[in-house]
Amino acid sequence: MTSIGDKWEAAKGRPAGFDLLRISLAVAVILWHSVAVCYGLPAEQWFYGGSLKPVVWLIVPAFFALSGFLVAGSLERNSLPAFVTLRVIRIFPALTAEVVISAMLIGPLFTNLALSQYFTDPDFLRYFLNAIGDVHFYLPGVFSDLPVPNMVNSQLWTVPHELECYVAISAAALIGLTRRHRLFLFAVLFVVCALALRDIVGGKPASPAAPPGRMLVLAFLCGVALFLNRTRIVFSRWLLLVSLVGFIASVLASNRAGEDLAALFVSYLTVYLGLLNFNVGPVTRVADYSYGIYLYGFPVQQTVAQLLPNYRIWYVNFGISLAVTSIFAIASWHLLESRVMAGKKPILAFVSMLVDRVRYMLVTAWGLLFRRPAEAGTAPAKPPAPTN
Repeated sequence: MTSIGDKWEAAKGRPAGFDLLRISLAVAVILWHSVAVCYGLPAEQWFYGGSLKPVVWLIVPAFFALSGFLVAGSLERNSLPAFVTLRVIRIFPALTAEVVISAMLIGPLFTNLALSQYFTDPDFLRYFLNAIGDVHFYLPGVFSDLPVPNMVNSQLWTVPHELECYVAISAAALIGLTRRHRLFLFAVLFVVCALALRDIVGGKPASPAAPPGRMLVLAFLCGVALFLNRTRIVFSRWLLLVSLVGFIASVLASNRAGEDLAALFVSYLTVYLGLLNFNVGPVTRVADYSYGIYLYGFPVQQTVAQLLPNYRIWYVNFGISLAVTSIFAIASWHLLESRVMAGKKPILAFVSMLVDRVRYMLVTAWGLLFRRPAEAGTAPAKPPAPTN
């Protein structure tokens, strides 16, 4: 039978399905946010509590499962220091740019405070902590009278969980777990099942709104496990159907155990769709803009809602916001993200040099501290006595 690995190799490690998924999920985030931006957070609860819950719960977990599958490939091709470096230069430059633009452009334009008060407010300074993953959603006096009041960057709630994912996979690589593929798979399955069992026994209530961060991390780890075991796991329409039904049932169960198990199902569902390789024209280039679309979407949507108070209709906000966000995303990719990635070779060489130096210093220090006593205490030999 055809395996996931067979499909991956047939597409030479770049199936078009993943590119289409990346851009589609980024656009879906803007579409979903248009509900709250136009009608307020209570409007979202109708979706979270109804039969459409699996649809809206698919978006972000699928992003994490996709990321886990593709990131595992990067880890397989690179050393751990190089892998971490690549993640840093891929995530933080664009994130920092979005934070600066929000604080220094959008904030001053739309705050209801005097600029002197805005720039000296502690919330203004704390906002820059977003650039290192310490999320703060508010800028002083900005968007205070919108349906989602005071919220500048709701989309960044996933950033800390994304960092948790990279810490988890780096720790697994450090102890050699990612090189033992079946053991990694069993470890992930054990963690998911153990958490689900604990939640059944503990009777914890379901998450009231968006998917919980734990589900996102589990979906990421399941994506990693699928990549590492890609030659062992079949690419099957039956498994796709089971995953789809399992995901819907797990989400609609509305309990913590279901949320844990949903991570398993969404990961296979995402990887199956991502491995579909077909001719989609320029979608590969468009997919490069997905990160920028995700980053800039919500601030742009709030800005559109502020500027057009009489047109707070979801499809109007979605259409205008997507167009404006795409401009920011294209600029972000061509002016910043692609240029940083183009310069990754000297950055990786510098990091490799630092790692070698640190390794040499540690080995030297170890040798000095833990020499054998005989070697450490041996006195230098006396020179021979002169003869007459």
